[in-house]
Amino acid sequence: MSTLRVTLSVPDPALGFSILVRSPPTGDPSKVSDNVVRMAAAKQCPLCSGDLALLYPDCFDFEYFVESSAEFYRCVDCGFVLTDPLPTRTQLTELYPANYHNFDAPSNAVARLLLDRYYEHQSALCRRRMPANGSFLEIGCAAGDILERLQQSGRADVQGIEISRAACEQAWQRGLKVFHGTLDEFETDDRFDLVFMSHVIEHVLDPVATVAKIRSLLKPGGVLYLETPNVGSLDARLWKSRWGLSHYPRHLYLFDRSTIRRLLEGAGLTGVSVASELNSCGWALSVQSALRRMGVDRSRRPRSFYYSLLLLLFLLVNAVDWCFRATAFMSATAHNPES
Repeated sequence: MSTLRVTLSVPDPALGFSILVRSPPTGDPSKVSDNVVRMAAAKQCPLCSGDLALLYPDCFDFEYFVESSAEFYRCVDCGFVLTDPLPTRTQLTELYPANYHNFDAPSNAVARLLLDRYYEHQSALCRRRMPANGSFLEIGCAAGDILERLQQSGRADVQGIEISRAACEQAWQRGLKVFHGTLDEFETDDRFDLVFMSHVIEHVLDPVATVAKIRSLLKPGGVLYLETPNVGSLDARLWKSRWGLSHYPRHLYLFDRSTIRRLLEGAGLTGVSVASELNSCGWALSVQSALRRMGVDRSRRPRSFYYSLLLLLFLLVNAVDWCFRATAFMSATAHNPES
């Protein structure tokens, strides 16, 4: 595999607003991961073994200004999108500068409100997908905002996995049960009624191995619920390589409704359903990146001061997207067979 050249230019550490920013990847290379790397280098799709064609050759990171030689490719058969070359495990961590996370409450009142509503919405969705006395695991739980809300609602058996030590320490201070490390490193005899991943699957080195590991952690009849960007959305089709939710170079894979279904069903999960989620982040980030590309916005902060306003302005547009089942965010639910 060709070498990924990475240099870092760290933005101003005084973050304004960092909604929906999740943990660094929770997957580790394994024998399966090595196979995925080989397939990508051979320009073969890890989902269907189809050939890959260059999709976006001119991406640039206007959020964190991390440079990379990777390019996006699309499978000519199933449409799955992935980057090549894939980073090594060591290179992967270099894609996340020191200020990638903002675990403190945003200083902007609008941003705080939106972030709080987002977490409350996520926790409500999780409550509906698990029994009242069920067990819950969140992969990439950050500082434990969802875990804490579930505990407050009476769910006692909740756990998380988080790779960031700083985030884990905040979660531990809240009295939450969080494992510091990766999904591969997580060993337990516990089995879960619900496993939740919010915008993590697109970051991992090997999504196929990740979903296989998750299935092994589910009880018979247990549920995997995940959220991820939709590369088939209206804004992705409009902005193409300039799409904000390509989150280049940290999103190693981009799914649409059909490829996320293929991934989950390929792991032996059943009853897969995919739904559109209302969130205007894709439009807002795309506009912010466009303004920076044109030189109008010279900020090097991940989110400029006007970002939360863009989120509000594009809510109506996002509602139109939702009517066409083409929002930038989608969720998928899948079940572990009973036997």
